[in-house]
This record gives sequence, structure tokens and C-alpha cells, in this order.
Amino acid sequence: MILAILRRLYVQMLIGIAAGALVGWLWPSFGVELAPLGVAFVKAMRMMVPPVIFCTIVEGIVRQGEARGVGRTLLRSIALFLAITAVALLCGLIAVTLFKPGQGLDIPPPSAALEEMQRQLGVRGIAGPGDFLIRMIPETLFSAFTSGDVLPVLLVAGLVGFGLLQIRDHAQPLIRGIEAMTKLQFAIFGFLIRAAPVGAFGALAFTVGTYGLEFIGSLSLMIATLATGCLMLAVILLASVRITTGLRIRTLGRTFRDEIVVVLGTSSTEVVLPRLIAKLETLGCPRSIVGLTVPLGYTLNLAGTAVYLIVATMFLAEVTGHDLSAERIVAYLALMLVTSKAAAGIIGSGFSALLLTLSVMPDIPVASAAMLIAVDRLMSEIRAITSGIANVSASLLISRWTGVVFAPHAPGVGDEREQAAGRG
Repeated sequence: MILAILRRLYVQMLIGIAAGALVGWLWPSFGVELAPLGVAFVKAMRMMVPPVIFCTIVEGIVRQGEARGVGRTLLRSIALFLAITAVALLCGLIAVTLFKPGQGLDIPPPSAALEEMQRQLGVRGIAGPGDFLIRMIPETLFSAFTSGDVLPVLLVAGLVGFGLLQIRDHAQPLIRGIEAMTKLQFAIFGFLIRAAPVGAFGALAFTVGTYGLEFIGSLSLMIATLATGCLMLAVILLASVRITTGLRIRTLGRTFRDEIVVVLGTSSTEVVLPRLIAKLETLGCPRSIVGLTVPLGYTLNLAGTAVYLIVATMFLAEVTGHDLSAERIVAYLALMLVTSKAAAGIIGSGFSALLLTLSVMPDIPVASAAMLIAVDRLMSEIRAITSGIANVSASLLISRWTGVVFAPHAPGVGDEREQAAGRG
């Protein structure tokens, strides 16, 4: 019985998280040296993301059958993503107004975190509409898969998908090859995900060993504020799913529990992308829809980052003594509708989006963001889980929007999905 429980991925993840925090607390220097374990795992998972996004989007376009059907799905997805982002920003604003986490907080000098900030800046944000357009176009058709940027993959996948629709009579061998490649990638993800507990162990040991529990504890109200805003958003999204589709929250929790714990340990939603697609299909979402909405959501529906942006900005304004007027807060909210799309579902990108926001509207010193680096790992976990919930909710809502009828009381939905994910 005990061995059967220990074989479950989410149990192994919880053990890895607890062990990493304990090692970082008791042996800080050793915990810092374990950082490569977390970095290596996330890097191994990220190497699979570009081809998975390419294949799932191409399949989604082809399965829609006609470009007009794809266009409707894309427009519905973008409209819903913007609506979710707006609600996320409002939830964050309400939470930070209630808690006021920056008032009276004694912050130590940020110099000790400068090196870590430079590492976080390695994930480059989008500098504006022109940069967004230029970054979307790769140097060559194949370099889109080697640049490490999601945007060129989205463009190439769209071009290939619509191209296959134009040559449908001659495209069947290519379509079958892409479908086979998708199954292969899901199988590889199934192998790699088993290393998630080790990655979580290394990541948590590094975080606690580097910054200690005391300093992290001094920013606990900031973390609680972010968690409250994200919880408010999650409740709104899950209630919308319950009302619209009839799916119970308990069913969703049982279905996606492994993915929630994996994201919690790795602070990245990319590592569970194929599993989200597979499990959404089992719940009843058409492959033609989730093949578009989930990959697009990793760029355009990062709701957790949106909550974080407004909470962090208001927090920094408080601790640096900047009193933002209502007009400036509205301007920040409008800006964050765009800058929240600068993160691509990977660790540290939410921090880069914050730096981009502060750079565009320099009311608050950009350097003040360095004080958040010590707890960015913890906040990244909250952001990632929230964004994952948003992407799952968006896929379910868009599927219902297109006429899909779900079976909320179907027996064994979560168990069947768990078995299928284990095979993939």
C-alpha cells in the first residue's frame, strides 16, 4: 500500500519539495550547489516545447478543416484571453489594496541579489509592438525551433497548418508524420516528467539555501497578497467553468492533480503542456480546439503573471514612497494588458515582464525590483499554477462556446486520464 502511494508522481513531488526546503535550511551552502538539478530538469523539458507547440497547432488547424473555422477559434481564444487578463489585473488590484503589503516594511539593500537579477534578465521581454513583430519572424524556417523563443514557432506552425490546408490532396503523408511525431513527443515527455521530483528538490534547496527562511519570511505578506489575488481569479474561473460546462471542481482537481504539483515544484507550466492537452481531450475537449488554445495560452493567457504585475508594482510603489494617482494606476493596468504577454510560461519571465512594465512607465525605480528576487521562486510557483488554471479553464470554456457538451458526472474521468497520461 505504501509503495503504491509512493509511486504516484504528486506524492514524489511533495517529498522532493519538502526535502529540498529542509536541505537548504540545514545546509545552505550545499543547497546552493544543488541548483543545477532544478535548472537541468527545466531545461530538459523546455527543449521539447517548440516541437510540441508546432505539432499541436498544425494538427489543430488541420483538424478544423477550413481556415474559416480556425479563424473563429483564434478570435474566440484571443477575446477570452484578454478578458481573463483584465479580470486577473482587477483581482490583483483588489488584493493589494486590501493588504497593502509594502507599508512599513524594512527592506535590506538589494546588492546581494544583483547577480541573480542578471540571471533572471536572461529571459528577454518584448520591448514594444515592433519588437514583438520582429521576434515573431525567424531567420530561417528551421531556426524557429532552435532560438528558444516561442513566438517564431507560433508563426511557422500557423504557416505550415494553413499551407497543408491548401495542398490537402498531397498533404496526407505530412499530416500522418506530424501526428506520429506528436505521439513520440508525448512519450518522451512521459519519460522526462519522472525526473520532476529531483528537479523540485534541487530548485527548493537552492532557493532556501541562498536567501534563508528569515528574509523570505519578511516578504510573506507580499506573497500572501499575490496568493489572494490569484485565488480570487481561480475561484472566478472555476466557477465559470462549473456554471458553463457542468464539470465539478473536484473532477478537475482529480484530473489535473499531478500537473498542479509538478508546476508547484518546477515553477514552470511548460513542463506539463502535453499532459494538459491529453487530459483536456479526455474530459471532452476536441483536439482541434485544445491544439490551438493551450499552446496559444502559453503566450497570451498568462493570468498569473498579470496578477503578479499589478501586485508587485503597487508593492514597490509603497516601499519606495511613490503615491500613484488613480489615473496612473489605470495607465499601468492598460500597459499590463500588453506586458503580461511578454512572459512565455517559463521560469523568471514574470520578473522580466515586471522590469519591462517599470521601464515603460518609470514612476517607480526599476532597480527596486531587485528586492523581489529572493522570493521570486515562490511567487513564480503561484503565478505558474494560476496560469495553468487559466489555460485549462479557457480551453473548457471555448470548447463549450463551440457547442461541446461535457459529461460532468462520467465515472472514472480522473482515473482514466491518469492512466492515459502515464502511458504518454
